[in-house]
Amino acid sequence: MTKDNISTTTTPLWCNFWAIATALTLARILTLVFSPAEIGPDEAQYWYWSRDLDFGYYSKPPLIAWAIAATTDLFGNAPWAVRLSAPLFHLGTASFLYLAGRQLFSKRIAFWTGLGWLTLPGGILSSFVITTDAPLLFFWSGAIYFLARIAEGAKNRALNFAALGVMIGLGLLSKYAMVYFVVGLGVMFMIAPLRKSLLRPELAATLFIAFALFLPNIIWNSQNDFQTLSHTADNANWGASMFKPLNLLEFTAGQFAVFGIIPFSVLIYLTAKSRQWRTQEDSSKALMLLVLALTPLCIVAIQAFLSRAHANWAAASYPAAILLVTWFLTTTGRAYLVKISVALHVALAICFMIGMLNFNLIDRIGLSEPIKDLRGWQEQTDNITAKAHGFDAIVVDDRYLIGEMLYHQRMTTLPIVAIDPNSNIDNHFEAFLAFDPSRASKVLFVTTRDDSAHVDYRFGSIEPMGVSTAEIGPDATRRYTLFALEDYYEPGSR
Repeated sequence: MTKDNISTTTTPLWCNFWAIATALTLARILTLVFSPAEIGPDEAQYWYWSRDLDFGYYSKPPLIAWAIAATTDLFGNAPWAVRLSAPLFHLGTASFLYLAGRQLFSKRIAFWTGLGWLTLPGGILSSFVITTDAPLLFFWSGAIYFLARIAEGAKNRALNFAALGVMIGLGLLSKYAMVYFVVGLGVMFMIAPLRKSLLRPELAATLFIAFALFLPNIIWNSQNDFQTLSHTADNANWGASMFKPLNLLEFTAGQFAVFGIIPFSVLIYLTAKSRQWRTQEDSSKALMLLVLALTPLCIVAIQAFLSRAHANWAAASYPAAILLVTWFLTTTGRAYLVKISVALHVALAICFMIGMLNFNLIDRIGLSEPIKDLRGWQEQTDNITAKAHGFDAIVVDDRYLIGEMLYHQRMTTLPIVAIDPNSNIDNHFEAFLAFDPSRASKVLFVTTRDDSAHVDYRFGSIEPMGVSTAEIGPDATRRYTLFALEDYYEPGSR
């Protein structure tokens, strides 16, 4: 296959990737600005991290906090500003994939790859919430682009290897799943056509730069009992009962929702029939993409079989997969399937944005459950703070609520702290924002329970203070119970 002419001077806006990508991203940003969606619990936690920049946090590497700090320093702390980097990261991901498609194949394939990414179901959702997936996928796609340049023998080879190291290092600072890319590179060394382009002296610079960028997070973990790595291991849940084929089936079914019915079906076909299509022109490049797509997917599928895995844990598979699928369908006379897939996903994106702008519509069609964590927090935290008059601190036993309290009540001077209900540190707040009885003698305790079992062996005086409720959908409420606590004593001292 001959690459298309790269000139875009006569390309109309309606088929110019950069124009379409910019328009879609602006539409997403405007949706965020006008959406009634409040900050979700995980987002509130990430926002809290962004107030105290560091090289690591309890459950995640630091880059998500850095990204939130950048957008909120510029635009304030409104929910849309907290989430702003998400659609921008996805724009960057699509841009890197577009450039990789042009580098490896053709402008036509690049166009549909970039557009395909911007309309993927998983990408649609990920563009409207701030999670670690957005920066991970951005740097993963950047790594694909520079790997493509290396494979194609593009000029400035040393710079391309160095840039690959930067992408891997920053990807590791985004989410540890970036290690799958390194594993994929290792697999490529076992495949002769791919090993030839990678096995060069400049690869040492790639590894050195990646390690140097990741080193501060390693040091942070070493100074904090390796909390992030321990939390990641806990998520794997290997201490529970093992071997769960139904979890694997559920995970596999989830990939159709994340990647799309047509793209994931084609990826399965390409995997099963790899010996047949590898005779095509450009097959060595496609094989490289297949390795990068299957490495995360297979690792997470094994994890799903052994214990559990959420559908988005394999998100790193899909930058390479969308480029591979688009290449195959375009070069085998099935480009109409690419267009059908994009059209279906555009329709889904429009429906999703309408729903983000109108929660009443979501309620009417019976889909309130997925957005329950994006509603009612402002009212509920206001109510709790109003009842805290005369107390020295608000003590919370729920990770979700304390994050929301810290975000929504950020102007209050009253300390908001966590209490460990099970003598085991389970989240960032318990580790770094723990209740100190020497600084507060009378506290308002807010709990998910209906009783004071978490604290009745620590305080001599416990007085019920009622409940706080918030509507989170038709006939659905979120409920917390409040107690006034005084006379703290060490457990076992009485």
